[in-house]
Amino acid sequence: MWQKSLNHRNLSEEEERNALRKAPSLRVRFIVGGVLVIGIIASLAINLIFDYSQKLADLSYDRLLRSALLQMDENVGLIRNEVSIDIPWSAFATLAQAEEDRVFYKVESLEQGFITGYQDLDSMPPKPPVLDQIQFYNQEYSGELVRFAWVERYLTDPETAQTVRIVLGQTRLSREEMASAVTQKAVEVVVFIALVAITLIIIGSHLVLRPLHRIERALEERAMGDLTPIDINTPKETHHLKVAINHFMARLQTNLEQLENYTADAAHQLRTPLASLRALAENARDNTSADNTSPERQYQTLENIVKQCDTLSQTVTLLLNQAVVSHRLQTHRLEPIELLEPIKASCREQAVTALHQGVHLSLDCELQQTLILGDSFSIQQMMQNLIENAVRYSGLGVEHATEVIVQVNEFERFYRIKVIDYGGGIPDIEKERVFERFYRGRYDIAGSGVGLAMVKDIVDHHSARIKILDTEPKGTTFQVDFAKFTFNEGAT
Repeated sequence: MWQKSLNHRNLSEEEERNALRKAPSLRVRFIVGGVLVIGIIASLAINLIFDYSQKLADLSYDRLLRSALLQMDENVGLIRNEVSIDIPWSAFATLAQAEEDRVFYKVESLEQGFITGYQDLDSMPPKPPVLDQIQFYNQEYSGELVRFAWVERYLTDPETAQTVRIVLGQTRLSREEMASAVTQKAVEVVVFIALVAITLIIIGSHLVLRPLHRIERALEERAMGDLTPIDINTPKETHHLKVAINHFMARLQTNLEQLENYTADAAHQLRTPLASLRALAENARDNTSADNTSPERQYQTLENIVKQCDTLSQTVTLLLNQAVVSHRLQTHRLEPIELLEPIKASCREQAVTALHQGVHLSLDCELQQTLILGDSFSIQQMMQNLIENAVRYSGLGVEHATEVIVQVNEFERFYRIKVIDYGGGIPDIEKERVFERFYRGRYDIAGSGVGLAMVKDIVDHHSARIKILDTEPKGTTFQVDFAKFTFNEGAT
């Protein structure tokens, strides 16, 4: 009744320990993933801090460089139509705050040429020059990386006009030292935060997995056969797991109950025919040993044994069909099928039996397509039980007693199957009980009492509806409605 793995076997304790060691750890994955994320974030933060510290150092020392450049620019003038500059001591005093750095400068006129400073200092800004606009940039000079401030100004007087260019540079030692100090402090903070975050992740992984351990302990501490639902408080994240386990145990409980019922059915159905067969065999044995037993009586005794064997065979077949149907209902998904195919197959199989009993079995259907979601084998078993039941009880009627009609009609949203007989009918008080297992309205007619119970199980599994109606003028009609299948329904 259950699907089983062909290669499954119980593992020894040593094999279970080895499998546990080889199994991937959810906690390790959680911690490693968190460490990787934190490492990536920390690396990005350190890169941003390094860039920011460089810009911060440049911004701080560029203010000093600008102040010195402006002081030099204020002391540039025209004397006798020539550019003259008196560099103030305060300009170099401003830059002297960076004690380890060297200073380079150059003053020149586009018309007059070199005026003062380092004559080989040929430095140009990367951007096009704009008059009276200071530009800052880095450039190699004298084997060192130097931060330059560059400005170009136009000088005029009544007799002449010239363009003066001032370049002032300072090495980057103090800037790099300041940037390193800022970066080091920030990196220490980032590393501390990362370590704290990793510690919290390790602690959090233990707390996050604690509900799973609680569920594990709750299952391990249970007694064998205890399939009651797990009743412990769990977070939302593990609530669906708890619900899934409870649903699985409910299905397992249902399967075990069905197995118990099936075993009881088998014992109940086989006990009576076996006892009867034993009694007939003992009677045949006693009649054979008697001298006055006639051949006709011996033949009748053997004929009774054969009939009882046939009854036993039918019972075993019904039990096997019931087991197969129960298995299919649990393991097979419903799929689009043609409803007429299992109906026609059932009519063909029951036609000969009905003919032997003097009953005319007919199928009344003009439909070409009857598509539903279902299981063909189960529906065929349902139809065989309904038709066999109708044929068996048809001989009890008075009018139209030798006819059983199977009708299939189409409605807007469903297909309706009717199995009509003109037998003795079913009293209203018994119509609700005929689907109970082992219930039989009459014991003078052969039957098992489980066929209609199986029919009800199949109908319920297909979300169909079944009714028992009275046939006019006399008899019983079993009516089953199956919902139509639409392709939109299949897509969803």
